[in-house]
Amino acid sequence: MPVKYRIPITAITVFGTSSLLAITVGIVLYLGFGQAAESTRQLWAGQSETLIDAMEHSLAARLGPIRDQALWIAADIDDLSDLRALDDYMFGSLAATPQVAGIAVVTSTGQSRRWHRENRTAIEEDWSKQPWINEYLEQVEKIDNAAWREPIFTATVNSSTLLHDIALRDANGKFIGVFAQIVPIQELSRFLARNYSDTGVTPFVLYNRDFVLAHPAIFNGDELRPLPHIDDLGDLVLQRIWSPDEDAPYINSALDNTRASGIFWGDDFYLFLHRDLTDYGPAPWTIGAYLNTSLLAEKPGQQVMRGLAAGLVVLLLAVVASIVAGRKVSSPVKAMVRAAKAVEEGAFDSIEPLGSSHIRELDDAGNAFNNMVHGLRERKLIRDTLGRFVPQEVASSLLAGGGKLEVQQSEATILFCDIEAFTRLTENLGPVKIVEVLNAYFSRMVEILEQYGGVVTQFQGDAILVTFNVPIADPAHARNAVLAAQAMLTSVADSEYAGERLQIRIGINTGKVVAGAIGAKGRLNYTVHGDAVNLAARLEAMNKEYGTRLLMSETTVSQLPADELKPIGETTARGQTRSIKLYTLASLTNDQESE
Repeated sequence: MPVKYRIPITAITVFGTSSLLAITVGIVLYLGFGQAAESTRQLWAGQSETLIDAMEHSLAARLGPIRDQALWIAADIDDLSDLRALDDYMFGSLAATPQVAGIAVVTSTGQSRRWHRENRTAIEEDWSKQPWINEYLEQVEKIDNAAWREPIFTATVNSSTLLHDIALRDANGKFIGVFAQIVPIQELSRFLARNYSDTGVTPFVLYNRDFVLAHPAIFNGDELRPLPHIDDLGDLVLQRIWSPDEDAPYINSALDNTRASGIFWGDDFYLFLHRDLTDYGPAPWTIGAYLNTSLLAEKPGQQVMRGLAAGLVVLLLAVVASIVAGRKVSSPVKAMVRAAKAVEEGAFDSIEPLGSSHIRELDDAGNAFNNMVHGLRERKLIRDTLGRFVPQEVASSLLAGGGKLEVQQSEATILFCDIEAFTRLTENLGPVKIVEVLNAYFSRMVEILEQYGGVVTQFQGDAILVTFNVPIADPAHARNAVLAAQAMLTSVADSEYAGERLQIRIGINTGKVVAGAIGAKGRLNYTVHGDAVNLAARLEAMNKEYGTRLLMSETTVSQLPADELKPIGETTARGQTRSIKLYTLASLTNDQESE
């Protein structure tokens, strides 16, 4: 039976295809731009966290060595009877921390000696009559750890400075003085400005919310105000950080440990990103940055609406143009979906950058997605790189424990190694060359130690602290520690490091230790503690007295064959209640023993 009503193919092609294409394009645009808006939100949130994380890590990398050096010196100095005798030691310390402008030691009686980097001078003064000295000494004496103080104006460097100090105590734990270091705040500002000069962001560090500790435009303070007030800096944008126009930009809900806010300035929108730190003194530091962006000033839904309108205009112009536009829309979206699946699988290295598109919104979405992938790659690189700064075994334990590392108590063998005459070597070679020598020396020593199952827990200046049987169980830990020490001595005797000959001394002791992550919230360090660790360090120092390169305690040699040992003597080590029998290896050659 003939059909009464027939529809021209032109109508089907034009109206049917256009309608179907309109629905399809509308769905694609809705899903595509919805996903792009969410991806953009997550991207900005991720980049914001990464930016502030990088600033926090940069500050920690800049200021952390100051604290580590203070702890090392406090553990090494127990006699302040002759401050002049510390000159070489302190100038060597300045060489190891170029960010420090000067250091000082103040005795418990108010006698001081200061060492300055700029002209390499040492100044000794009597501060016992200063009205503030007794209160300051009492404050430091009450604190057992290193501490940052409130910023002060320091006349000797004519600058506002950060003050870091630690109490010095004698062998009996009696307070004998203070070791202090100063860092000019201009140095922090130059450091931040140098790191972020080409990023389009303005970094800053605020002290107690209202005072500027670091900023590219920082200037000298005065005695009445060591730090400039936020209103006096001249940065009109930063002045409004605590009175924003928008207190919760749309990325805020995706941030974990960072706050975001923003202000409108004419046609521009300035986004603030900031985080409070409590590890650097009596008042909190606020680290952050602001940037001028128009992305957050415009809601993602507006981009979607413009895309839909552009699609309808294309449909009205021509079916062919609609088909072409549809292909141009669907192809980038499909590529984005494929790339999104690769992101979900964690295959960041296999993701090719999304190509550009003639459609602005898709091009923006593609660029945003590319930036997101770049940010994820950087964050993955940061996570992978962190594994280089702790023992691999510790890193594996952290991953297995969800970021937690349980305290472990067990028997272990401790190896402590130090370079002979390192202070003199540092003075002769200078800071650049000594770092090159240390890197070559440490690289070779770590290879040897890892070969015998040793785990390097700390590099303390030129010293190496190594554990056997913790955190890796090793029934032959004492034997392996001795074999490692013998290999280290042989390597040092036969090798040069960056063109320099070295001599080392080693102490080995076996006993109970406690191993775990020690430190402050957000900044931990894996290490071992106990008398066994202290005795290993003291045995290393006793090599000077006995003219040896290697000394072992009787607890270590009890696990070794007697014919391999050479008794050295019996002595009483500081902090031990009983005498200790000392041994070295009978196989050590003359050139491996101290002269």
